[in-house]
Amino acid sequence: MRVMISAGETSGDLHGASLALAASRLAPNLKFYGLGGDLMAEAGVELAAHLSETAVMGLTEVLGSLRRVLKVRKKMASLLAETRPAALVLIDSPDFNFFLAKKASQLKIPVIYYICPQVWAWRTGRLKFLARRCARRALIFPFEKDFYERRGVQADLVGHPLLDRLSPPPRPQARVALGFSQDRPLLALLPGSRESLAKRLAPPMLAAAGLLLERVPGLQLALPLAQTLKPAALSRCLAEAPEAVRQSLKVLPGQSQIALAAADGALLASGTSTVEGALLGVPMVVAYKTSALTYALARLLAKVPYVAIANLLMGRAIVPELIQGQATPRLMAEKALPFLTPGPAREKALADLRAAAAKLGGPGASARVLSLILEEIGQAQSGRKINPQVKGAETSLAEADPAQADPAQPNSAQPNPAARGPRETKSLWTASERSLRVRLAATTGASR
Repeated sequence: MRVMISAGETSGDLHGASLALAASRLAPNLKFYGLGGDLMAEAGVELAAHLSETAVMGLTEVLGSLRRVLKVRKKMASLLAETRPAALVLIDSPDFNFFLAKKASQLKIPVIYYICPQVWAWRTGRLKFLARRCARRALIFPFEKDFYERRGVQADLVGHPLLDRLSPPPRPQARVALGFSQDRPLLALLPGSRESLAKRLAPPMLAAAGLLLERVPGLQLALPLAQTLKPAALSRCLAEAPEAVRQSLKVLPGQSQIALAAADGALLASGTSTVEGALLGVPMVVAYKTSALTYALARLLAKVPYVAIANLLMGRAIVPELIQGQATPRLMAEKALPFLTPGPAREKALADLRAAAAKLGGPGASARVLSLILEEIGQAQSGRKINPQVKGAETSLAEADPAQADPAQPNSAQPNPAARGPRETKSLWTASERSLRVRLAATTGASR
């Protein structure tokens, strides 16, 4: 059975790849095709378009790429109509994917929205669209589930997909692999996966690193770049960085996870990397800068007090946030300094991050989403009417995998998978795998 998938950003590529890899093991009769990136292609997804053509964010940034994005969207909509997949899986990118969701629902193709747009943060009206056009809504944060339930919209809490892929080596081995000293502090700089954001944040981050070199003896610097970000994109920023920074800095293309695992602290762009930092226990300063117009609109529409997921999970500011005009070298250095040396501030940051990570639970998100996909395909093929607003079947973390704890309950959360042995990690998949095998058999039978 062919399933169309659309992931228009770097983080979506990562999560789409995890889903495809899980399917190859647990539901090998599902074949994914559609929009994605290099990771999805490596995982076996047949790409009809590459996310490098669609990965833009912000009003003014989108306007500059609008013609290209609309061309890709039209191509994907035509492909949807021509191929009539058994299901459509959408990953984030609502401004692009809502168009496909509407087309699919008109064609009676079940839509599973995986990593729904942040309606809890802004543009709450989109929730009505999700309820009407999508058969299932797969959520990754416990506070999202509460938001949906309070508004009478059913949704499935599947957990965070990073926990399926987060398996870096311990800090000493990570440092050896990257060539860093064990006995000197290490600061990681992650300016973002989109070129426009990285070009805004790299200069103040590099300047902050220069200030920290003056205050932290022996400080080491790492600049891991996202898969979609070419080193040449930041060549000018690097050339204009302080000389001491250029001499100390290691540029590490495509090695964000292991660099974070090796680091004592980090300067991060708001986004998926902040979740990685929380799960890996890396004290961080979160920054974000966009165009003046986009920022002004965001301030008017935003309904949450924080941008960092760790802060949203805890309901308080456990990591510093520097937004727009506050994202200066001086403030970045000032906020990061306590994390790079032993002391009460660093210990408190580590404890807070452990508590935030515990709220995300354990791995298995990809298996749970596969279960939802198979359930919806089975219902569609058996001729049962799909009514997403009154559907009775919900797959919670506990229901999809009894071995999993509910991440909404921090006291029952599973430890970080990076700390598990192979047998323990494997056992967490067992119940989900059994459930999937049953659904897979039923779906295959319905398609004969």
